[in-house]
Amino acid sequence: MPAEPAAVAAVPFDSIIDLASRLVSIPSRAGIDAVEPILDAASGWLEQQGLAPARLRDAQGRPVALLVRLDGRAPGPAICLNACLDTAPFGDESRWRTSPSAGLVADGKLWGRGAADSKMGVSILAHVARFLTTSAALSRGTVYVLFDADEHTGAFGGVKAFLAQAVPRPLGAALGYPGDDALVIGSRGFLRVKVHVAGQAGHSGAVADRGMNAISKAAALISAIDAQPPPRGSENLFTFGPCATVTRIEGGEGFSQIPDRVVCNIDIRLTPGFDHDAAQAWLDAIIAGIDARLPAPAPTRIEPIDHWPPYAVAADHPLVAAFLHASRHCFGRDLPALVCGPSNIGNYLAAHGVPTVCAPGVAYANIHGTDECADLSTVPSVYSMYCAAVLDFLHRG
Repeated sequence: MPAEPAAVAAVPFDSIIDLASRLVSIPSRAGIDAVEPILDAASGWLEQQGLAPARLRDAQGRPVALLVRLDGRAPGPAICLNACLDTAPFGDESRWRTSPSAGLVADGKLWGRGAADSKMGVSILAHVARFLTTSAALSRGTVYVLFDADEHTGAFGGVKAFLAQAVPRPLGAALGYPGDDALVIGSRGFLRVKVHVAGQAGHSGAVADRGMNAISKAAALISAIDAQPPPRGSENLFTFGPCATVTRIEGGEGFSQIPDRVVCNIDIRLTPGFDHDAAQAWLDAIIAGIDARLPAPAPTRIEPIDHWPPYAVAADHPLVAAFLHASRHCFGRDLPALVCGPSNIGNYLAAHGVPTVCAPGVAYANIHGTDECADLSTVPSVYSMYCAAVLDFLHRG
């Protein structure tokens, strides 16, 4: 039978809040702060609970994550619980109600950078690990608890290092992101490219030979992308369809020269009905039309940067069933199983054979913004849900 929340020990509410506050008080901005202090703090707490965290390193030997492995009394399936220790930057600190690294608990919320994304998630999952190792509940299977300190960089070094050495391979993963309104079972993928637009240099004051302005040509390309968005199909889950966004334009210098080179960053969000090949063909057709209308000494060139396919976990997958069952009891309502527009590390995990959900997390406000905070009233539901869902999944497997 599925594990019921009633079988889970009392919620260690004060301990969860205390650890989360301590983690928020340690700045761990991706690419700005050293990762060792936040890894040391999380590792120290885990060791005090009798757990044995391993420090994972990337190919260059840099520490990128902590991993706790818990084995049940009998063999069985494996599941990975993942949350990130690094955060977005602070932004303008003068606009915060208190220091973004104060770890302030007030008005029923934890305030500070990373409170929502995702140090509260880290603290909850750390306590789930403690519950599983100090109770007799983990009768079979393996639970990996992974805390990535290389997530907000976009490198996802912790997850990559984990997958490179995980035996047995997890049959499912749950991400400890915030948000208590749905179980996210998939997301759009992306194709990211740089488009190199050529022009013909000339003097900006010339009367006759004025060349071909690469910025003007790039503007025509951008207008065409906006006017001819990726086509929407009739997809059951991905009803919002694909989209394309020009996110950066770089080119030209000074005032007296007509620019002959512009580079545009383009982010194309993919769905199962509009995949990598369809997106490439769509962009090729738009570029061909612009090149024919505005010829230049060299054709427009596409430089591929990165590609993650879209994914969706089947509605009847044991991972989805376990979290829907547990969330129904712990939140007191049925939560929808949805796919989302932004991509996440679940795309990467799914592409490597690990079905992944973003489990319901704490309610929050101002994620990545001024006065980021996590709602403490939702902590007990999230903790109990994880304890029950993990045991349920291992039982179903």
